[in-house]
Parts: sequence; C-alpha cells; structure tokens
Amino acid sequence: MTAIRADHVSKTYKLRRERSRTLKETFLRQYAPPERVQALRDVSFAVEPGEAFGVVGANGSGKSTLLKLLAGTAKPTSGMLEVNGRVTALLEIGAGFHPDFSGRENAYLNGSLLGLSRKEMDRVMPAIEEFADIGRFFDAAVKTYSSGMYMRLGFSVAVHLDPDVLLVDEVLAVGDEYFQHKCFAKIGEFRAAKKTIVLVSHDLGAISRLCHRAIWLDEGRLAAEGAPHDVINAYHLKVGEKEQQERAKRGEIGARWGSKEIEITSARVLGPDGSERVVLESGQPATIEIGFRSSNGVSDAVFGVYVYRDDGTGVYGTNTLMDQMAVPVMKEGVARFVIDELALLPGAFDVDIGIIDPQDRYYDYHQKGLQFRVIGQSREVGVARLPHRWEFR
Repeated sequence: MTAIRADHVSKTYKLRRERSRTLKETFLRQYAPPERVQALRDVSFAVEPGEAFGVVGANGSGKSTLLKLLAGTAKPTSGMLEVNGRVTALLEIGAGFHPDFSGRENAYLNGSLLGLSRKEMDRVMPAIEEFADIGRFFDAAVKTYSSGMYMRLGFSVAVHLDPDVLLVDEVLAVGDEYFQHKCFAKIGEFRAAKKTIVLVSHDLGAISRLCHRAIWLDEGRLAAEGAPHDVINAYHLKVGEKEQQERAKRGEIGARWGSKEIEITSARVLGPDGSERVVLESGQPATIEIGFRSSNGVSDAVFGVYVYRDDGTGVYGTNTLMDQMAVPVMKEGVARFVIDELALLPGAFDVDIGIIDPQDRYYDYHQKGLQFRVIGQSREVGVARLPHRWEFR
C-alpha cells in the first residue's frame, strides 16, 4: 500500500478582485465574476512508505497548495488523492495554533486533534519542550512569539507526535542556522526510521541530500519526476534559460570596439553534445565557439576569451598567443575554445570575446559577448574547482 497516491489532481481557486463600484452596481449587485486560478493541473505521482519525497519549483508553482491537499486542509477540485497513516504538517508559521494559548497548551491541542491521549502527550511533552528550545516562552501565549519561535514550536510539535507522514514546507527557512541543522538532522532520523517525508524547499542541496525521489512543479503542472539530481538539473535548466532570456531582453550586452579588419560574426556556448546552451553542468565538457571573417586575410590575429562571474569577479582569461597556438590565415571560419571539463562552480557567468594583434591592438572586442549559467550539485564554495588531492603523512 502506497503512503501517498495522487491521480490527476487539480485544484482551482476563485480569486475575487476588489475594486471600487458605482452606486448603480452596488444596488443592482452587478459584480465582476471572480477570476479562476488553477494552482494544480492534472498532477499524478505516488510516494512509497518510508520514502523521502522532495517537491521543487518556483514561487507560485503549486508546491504549498499540494502540501495543503496532502494535509487535508484543502480538497482537490478534481482527481483522487489518498494519504495513508497519521499525518503531521508544518505548512505555515503558526498554522493550527491558538494565539491565546501557550506553546504547551497548543502542543496538547495538536496532539488531541491527531487522536493522541493526554497520557501519550505527557510522555512526549518534555521532548517537545527540549527540542523547541524557547525557554520560558514555552508557557507564554504564542501571540507573543517571533516568527522563529513559531517555527521552533511548530516543527518540534510536528516531529514528536509520531507521524507516519511528515509534511514540511519552506517555513524551515525562517529559523536560525543552528536550528535548521537540528531540523535537518531530525528529518534524517525520520528518514532512517523509514517514515514517509514530503519536503518542499528552495534549498535544492537539502532536497538532493535528504530525498530519495523528487518532483518539479511548473505553473501547477508536473514538469519532471525521478531522482533528485535529474529533477533539480531539469529545474535549473529551465530557470537558467529563463534568466538568460531576461538578461538578453534587458540588453545586458557590453560595449564593442575595434578596427573590424577581422570581425566576430557569431558567438555561442556549446554543451557536451555540440548543441547551443545557455546552461552548462559543472564538470562536463563545454565549448565557446567564435565565428569570424576577414576581408583581406589578417595574418597576425590573436583570439582570446575572458570569463568572469556576473558580479565582475574575474575567473580566467587567455588567448592563442599565450597558449602558443598558431592561428591560420582565413577569410572566414570558426574558432573553438574547448573545455574538456568545466571547473566552474554553480553561478552565472559572462564572457568577453576578442580578436587582437600581438601588440594588443583591437580588431574586434565584444564585452559580455556571451552569458551562461553553471549548475551542479557540489557543496564546494567559491568560483572554480581547483585540481587537487589530499595527502596524509
């Protein structure tokens, strides 16, 4: 028996836009019909017992709506949704808490709503209080809590009520770094105990580390499903392409100068399969291709590239003269800067491309002539990966 099964689930909300009305409209009740917003569209998937299942997607993609359906706080407009076992959910800060009750009283209330007896709650209450770590505020009204304290209490209650299915939304991002580490360690314990977990997070590294499988929701539709690495890469690819399109629309292209005796006619970034890309994967092959033409066959052309992060941090620059590469005299052709293994860490990058002569006179120089994004699952920090090894003596 699956822990969760969704078959062709859709969810539509009615959104009424308030506007000023004339006196006639008020008397005759001539109101504009509400706008229908489809938060989920024909979504199907299954989660097995003991599986950690990640949900990724941009804001407004339907992630939180899906968790509300799984928690039972909303119903699908169409389709079938089945969740087996006791469910606890951490969906919104303060959700399910009575503002005038203390943290302790709210913990008891949440337990009773899930069918736990007073005796069972008495047994787990010390663990809830210790994990929440909010001191004397545990017995204060939750309306006096900060957002971080709400989150601490909510997560502590959710994980200590012995759920079969734990639903966790992006609310974890509110906590401080120490408490986030505690939360992810607890999720790791749940994973080891074969509890079913559904985790929504913009921390794609956490999804990759903690989840067995994942889905990507894009504007309410299921865009990808499978291993977290594959789903995250597909998501990154879409985000990177959109980002690069927006940069192109904004005209984020730098200046261009030179005598044009030899001229750059095209420039593009190629992926491992030789197709044009705006998103590359760290550690994979890549190529910068420069098309050129010369009216009189320039014999001293030097081709160069300079790669830098989009914040201006320089990464690497070289040219054919530095690399002692002879450039053939051609009236028209293509030069390729071939990278066997892209050592850049994830981020957005710009590339200056240029053709000069040996005395640094410019034939054609195109600042920010290319842009691309690098994706990958590495937890390393910085700009580039240095070839290295560890040794102990």
